[in-house]
Amino acid sequence: MNKFIKVFLLIIVGFSFLSCSTTKETTTITYLDLDYSDFEGQFITDVSDQINMPDDDYYVYYYGIYCHACNLIKAQVLDTFYRANNDTIYFVEVNSFYDIAYESGVNGTPTIIHVVDNEIVGFYEGRTSILAMIDEIN
Repeated sequence: MNKFIKVFLLIIVGFSFLSCSTTKETTTITYLDLDYSDFEGQFITDVSDQINMPDDDYYVYYYGIYCHACNLIKAQVLDTFYRANNDTIYFVEVNSFYDIAYESGVNGTPTIIHVVDNEIVGFYEGRTSILAMIDEIN
């Protein structure tokens, strides 16, 4: 009986060491430490300009300072558009529904619209949709 307990304990200790010896690899993505203020001159304050900017092809990012979902994806969104040389991004800080152009179809934040020749060709609403879209840009 005593021999059985020793063998049993030896097996348990062996499994414990085996399970501890496997290492998990983790990937850490580092984003630039950016803030909205780093995009000077790229804010739309006139509601009528949101779909009528002079550029032929651009994105508009609707965000709220106190929007939890916006703050969760802020680093990824700002980093992506900062590094994307060929993509123009404009920002709309939303404090009330008066800050959103009716024609944009935007109902809340975070939302990104893609505008080409004054027509909305892409609409990305919510954290999941926006993260998938910026993965395509990268």
